[in-house]
Amino acid sequence: MMNNNFQTNLKPVLQKIFVVLGKQDREQLDSLCRTLSNLFSHMNFTSHLYFMAENLSEGMPYLEDIQKNIIVFLKENLFARFYVNFIHSVPIETVKDIDYNFNYYYQPWKRSIRAFDMESNEHREAPRLVLLPVVVAYRRTDSKLLAGLFDRFNSSFLLPALYLNTDTFFLTEDENLLMKAHKVYYGHSNSAEAAEIVSTICSQDILEKASPNVASRTVVMTAPCPATLIISARDGMVYSCMDAFLKKESLTNIYGEHANTLMAQYDQYHKSNSDCLGCRKQMVEWFSNLALPKGM
Repeated sequence: MMNNNFQTNLKPVLQKIFVVLGKQDREQLDSLCRTLSNLFSHMNFTSHLYFMAENLSEGMPYLEDIQKNIIVFLKENLFARFYVNFIHSVPIETVKDIDYNFNYYYQPWKRSIRAFDMESNEHREAPRLVLLPVVVAYRRTDSKLLAGLFDRFNSSFLLPALYLNTDTFFLTEDENLLMKAHKVYYGHSNSAEAAEIVSTICSQDILEKASPNVASRTVVMTAPCPATLIISARDGMVYSCMDAFLKKESLTNIYGEHANTLMAQYDQYHKSNSDCLGCRKQMVEWFSNLALPKGM
């Protein structure tokens, strides 16, 4: 049996970091990159990083700067593996739009991790840096054009995900599109705001991991949610979980805090303010009202 005191004294290990990007100036972006670089050492060996932008053209320059630091960390720490999820909308009205966006934005993004792809091929192992574009669909999105973009993703070993809310749920009627998506997220309202998207992704990931274990009763629904930080780069506020983010109960400000101090505050908060059972109850209520496609 593991000593309870040992469990209590374990430092938190982050499994996910969400960053809601905004219009940061150079000083803020540099500060964000430094703090994130220091937080990487507090993450699990296999972790997910989520970067959310309003759209592709605004978000990609920020992501490119941040990813340079991710690459440096992975080159120095050969045991680590990161999955970078880029959540964004992308305007597609013609086939030419697909060609332009893919060639100007996505292809250079993929080329930037060529060294890790070569490393993976050489050692015949899973790549240590995986890029996952998460496309937030527009209300008037053409499913065939979106499927065409996803074809381009898959042909370049980018693993695409699709985010739908109640206004874009009609896209589930296109089975061809769904087959091309590595994952589909289902929002529970018609909002495409950051709070809605972050809460949906957090909730769906938690439920998907818990669901296979419910029948065998190997999961405790009162257990804490996966250790997660949510960072609003717009104002620098840091939140310790989805519930705190929705309630706007910030932990600290990332632009003036060292990563070690931030993690100490995170640990202290979770020891005294965890209401994971209430969060999970809300998650179940959200998704129970969705008319999900057959087979989901």
